[in-house]
Amino acid sequence: MKATVTGALRAFLPGYLRGNPPLTPDSKRAIWAITHCRTPVMGGHLYACPGCGKHAFAYHSCNHRACPQCGKAATAKWVGRELEKRVNAPYFMVTFTLPAELREIFFGPRAKDAFDLFFSATSKALAEKLARPKAIGAKKSGFTGVLHTWGQRLQFHPHIHYIVPGAGLDENGNFTRVKNANFLAPLPPLRRAFRHHFRRLLTSVGWRVDPAVWTKDWGVNIRPFGPGQNAIKYLGTYVARTAITDARIVSADGSSVTFRWKDRGQGGRIRTQTVAGTGFVRRYLRHVLPRGLRSIRYFGFCHPAAKRSRERVAFLSGKTLRVGPDDDRPAPDLPSATPRCPCCQQPMTAILSFPPAWSRGPPLPA
Repeated sequence: MKATVTGALRAFLPGYLRGNPPLTPDSKRAIWAITHCRTPVMGGHLYACPGCGKHAFAYHSCNHRACPQCGKAATAKWVGRELEKRVNAPYFMVTFTLPAELREIFFGPRAKDAFDLFFSATSKALAEKLARPKAIGAKKSGFTGVLHTWGQRLQFHPHIHYIVPGAGLDENGNFTRVKNANFLAPLPPLRRAFRHHFRRLLTSVGWRVDPAVWTKDWGVNIRPFGPGQNAIKYLGTYVARTAITDARIVSADGSSVTFRWKDRGQGGRIRTQTVAGTGFVRRYLRHVLPRGLRSIRYFGFCHPAAKRSRERVAFLSGKTLRVGPDDDRPAPDLPSATPRCPCCQQPMTAILSFPPAWSRGPPLPA
């Protein structure tokens, strides 16, 4: 049987927990969800095939964002919605990465505040530079940010990807767009603005870090993405996905896990790495986000509350707009929740439902 992320986590979690590691309440909730997802504890339905009469149980998902089994339907829905919101302009992906010396602030009781600060500093820097004449010259720009915390080897590597349409509205409300489909904004001023805003916000909350970090070049990357659908689909694979997928798991034996990773320093060469099972669990749990943290955020005319501004930008960009309520728009194709019979492949019918074994939210493991 093919090794899976869920299988590896469930196999090695007991050994990991025997070492009494320091666990946050968020990690405990994630562990409970991963170990009970799609089991009888979650409740579910009993299905029957109307053709051959075969029965099958389908247990409910936990829908925890750290669970490797959940999120496909949410991803498809997000991608479909974002594709619909595009304007007729060149798109770019802007990625902000923090220096390694600052990564320790994302652990501890104020982790959520640190992530909020990261979003605030990057969005302010980006909006500020997009308003310059050398960029879009847009007083009202728009972009969508998606937080990632992992690298290819599951190391903690926090960075934010922004999908940025190269268009907006100037101070008079007139449409403006980039002059070159391959150029969004000068990089050096954007790096300096990112560092400036992050330092200002850190100082305002009284956090102290290594002063040497302020003399470094901060990681900012801009890539053109044409009309934008490839950027949205690329980020869609991360929206409701965890740090590693089943496709990258090579094997999981009684003591270790082997997975594939892409060596970007060597032109994307595929390599494999073997780590102890408990080490795999420890790396995985480092990417459990604080409860209540929004890992996807919308700014400017991309915000859901700025529908009128977004439609104005879209119309002035030359995009054909739909007239009528949103309910009339075709829904994206989502995976069906109705299982098919393993014998005759016919859709099965639900004949019985049973509730979960808990009633007031997932309990925390001991």
